[in-house]
Amino acid sequence: MTIQPLIWLHGDCLNPHNPALVAYPDAPAVFVFDEELLEQYQLSFKRLVFIYECLLEIPNLQIRKGAVVEELALAAITLGCDGIVTVDSVAPRFYQLCRQLRREKKVAVEVMELEPFVQFANDEELDLKRFSRYWQAVSRQAMRLD
Repeated sequence: MTIQPLIWLHGDCLNPHNPALVAYPDAPAVFVFDEELLEQYQLSFKRLVFIYECLLEIPNLQIRKGAVVEELALAAITLGCDGIVTVDSVAPRFYQLCRQLRREKKVAVEVMELEPFVQFANDEELDLKRFSRYWQAVSRQAMRLD
């Protein structure tokens, strides 16, 4: 557990009620526009604007662009943080980035569980590259009023 954490916000929980932000309300937070991911996925301008608008709702947030591991490690040092706290992600790259932070940068990373938005069968494969395909798969369950 870190004493002075840096909150790492990523695209799977751009929410002012993110569990890491709630647990550490006074900690600095960073979001990194991942250059490698942006190049690979070729996100639309509308999608980038949506992400940016979500980020504007989060107080004390630094927005950066570059290599995620490098930017987070630099932010932790610059802001005097002794570790990184984030929430879980379904993105395949997420755990690779966590491992790199731990191994290459020697930064402690705490991953908090995130209550799932929807439930899936273990063998169900999701297309996370396009929101419309994802939403088509989850909309019935997500919009269910209990």
